[in-house]
Amino acid sequence: MKKTTKIILIIVLILIFGVFIHPKNVIYVPKIKGKVIDEKGNPVNEAVVSRIEELSSINKEHGYFEYTKYQSQTTKTDKNGFFELTEKSRIEWIHTPFDLPFAWCFGNFQIEKNGYKTYQTRFDEFREFHKDNCYACENIEFNPIITLKRK
Repeated sequence: MKKTTKIILIIVLILIFGVFIHPKNVIYVPKIKGKVIDEKGNPVNEAVVSRIEELSSINKEHGYFEYTKYQSQTTKTDKNGFFELTEKSRIEWIHTPFDLPFAWCFGNFQIEKNGYKTYQTRFDEFREFHKDNCYACENIEFNPIITLKRK
């Protein structure tokens, strides 16, 4: 190969790597900012609110994916029953033209308080389809008002 062809090829490869491999902050779970009340409409303070996420792993013996739910963020409600679980992000390095121009954002959480039944979101209870200027769950916020029932 000629020297100029090699130089052009190296420049093209550097440009391709620069476009597809670079750090970018990706918000992968949205903010949840809500209120917890009892059946009479009174705020429930000191209730424990936990974000529920899934961790995927491959079963080494059989080769299939397994999903384990875990609590990734925990907070307590204030005296007025309000709570906030902040959005979470991570750095991703590889970006391709095949990255989808939309995202499904889910807000799964549970609430526990002594004397009350534990509340846990149902699948798809809090979700949003994000398309406009999309990069994952950026600028998505859920604002639920949850009623806890006595045991």
